[in-house]
Amino acid sequence: MTSLATPAEFGVYLGSFADTSYGLWWDGDHLFYERFSNGYQEPTQLRLSPSDAQWHRFWRTVDRIDVWSWHARYEAGTRFEPDAQTRDGTHWSVTLAHAGRSVETSGDSAGPGAVDLDESSAFAAFLDAVSRLIGGRPFR
Repeated sequence: MTSLATPAEFGVYLGSFADTSYGLWWDGDHLFYERFSNGYQEPTQLRLSPSDAQWHRFWRTVDRIDVWSWHARYEAGTRFEPDAQTRDGTHWSVTLAHAGRSVETSGDSAGPGAVDLDESSAFAAFLDAVSRLIGGRPFR
């Protein structure tokens, strides 16, 4: 069921091979939530139907932290390990379109306002909003 509160596009991913990963996408009628354990094992998938109130609260947070103006890409800071060593950081991506606005953004171990993803208060606020949208389920 679509309403003015639902998105035109919605996709969010957060994870890494070494830790729990999450995916969330909108198919036009429902929100699908996926969770994988490390190594992308033990997938769990749920079909969700957030209320209009949940969607409105989510969009208010997106507006407040201005996700619409996030850069297209965020890269981690200076490497401390040798270049030949593989870095397995946290990858994330966000695709949103709603009410005439859209954004496509992603990053590797970095986020808006911080070269370390753990220090990005805007990204933490976004993940909290995602968790509220999906009824308090984990998304980090």
